[in-house]
Amino acid sequence: MLEVMLVINFLGMIVLPLVAGFYFSRKFALSWKLFLAGGLTFIASQVLHIPLVLALTPVFRSWGAPAFAIILGLLAGIFEETARYILFKFMLKKSNTWNEGVYVGIGHGGTEAVILGVIVALTFINMMVYRNIDLSTVPGIPPEQLDLAKQQVEAYWSTPPYLAILGFVERISAICLHVSLSVLVLYGLRNMKPIWFWIAVAWHAIVDALAVYLGQSLDSLAVEGVLAICAVVSVAITLWMKPKFGAMNITAEVPLTGL
Repeated sequence: MLEVMLVINFLGMIVLPLVAGFYFSRKFALSWKLFLAGGLTFIASQVLHIPLVLALTPVFRSWGAPAFAIILGLLAGIFEETARYILFKFMLKKSNTWNEGVYVGIGHGGTEAVILGVIVALTFINMMVYRNIDLSTVPGIPPEQLDLAKQQVEAYWSTPPYLAILGFVERISAICLHVSLSVLVLYGLRNMKPIWFWIAVAWHAIVDALAVYLGQSLDSLAVEGVLAICAVVSVAITLWMKPKFGAMNITAEVPLTGL
C-alpha cells in the first residue's frame, strides 16, 4: 500500500501540471509558450534565491523561529514576484488578459511541481534499491554514516501511507498560490497600479512564512491543512481578479523603478 501511495505522490506531482497545462491551453486557445515562460521564470528566480538562502540560513535561524520564517517568506516573495514582473514587462509584453496570467501561473507552479516530482521519484527508486541490498556494500556511503543511512531507509519505509501523498497535495496548494500571484502581478503592471505587485509579495510571504513557522511546531497534516486553506484563498483571489481585467484600462507599463 505504501509503495502505491508513494508512486501516486510523485506521478501526481509530475502529471497534474502537464494535464492542467494541456487543458487550459485547449480550453482558452493559449500557446504553450506561456506555460514554458512561467516555468523558466520559476527557474530563473531561484538562481540567486537558493544560494542566498543557503548562505544566510545560519544567520536567519539565530534570530529566532518567527523572524526566520518571515525573512524566508519575504525573500521568496521578492525574488519570484520580481521575476514575474520582468517576464510580463520584457518577454510577454502583449499578455494582458486574466487567462494569460492564470496560464503563466500554472506554468510557474507546475514547473516547480515537476522538478520536485522528479526528485521525489529518484528518491523512491534509490530507496527501493537500498531496501533490498546490504548498505555496507554501497560505495557512496562512508562507514561512519552507515547507521544513519540505515535509519533513513527504515524511516522512509515506515511512513504511514496517508502521509506519503502529502507532497502531491502541497503542490496543488502551491500551484493555486502561484496562479493568484501571476494574476496580481500582471494586473498591477498592465493597469499602472504597483500596489498589486506588493500585495503579491505580501501574500507570497505570508503563505511561505506560515509553512516554515508551522512546520517547526505542527505535524505535517496540520501544516498541509493550513496550506490548503491558503490555496482556497488563492483561488478566491484569482476569481475575484477576473472581472477587474474586463474593466481594465491599459495605458502604460509601470517602470521597474516605480516598484
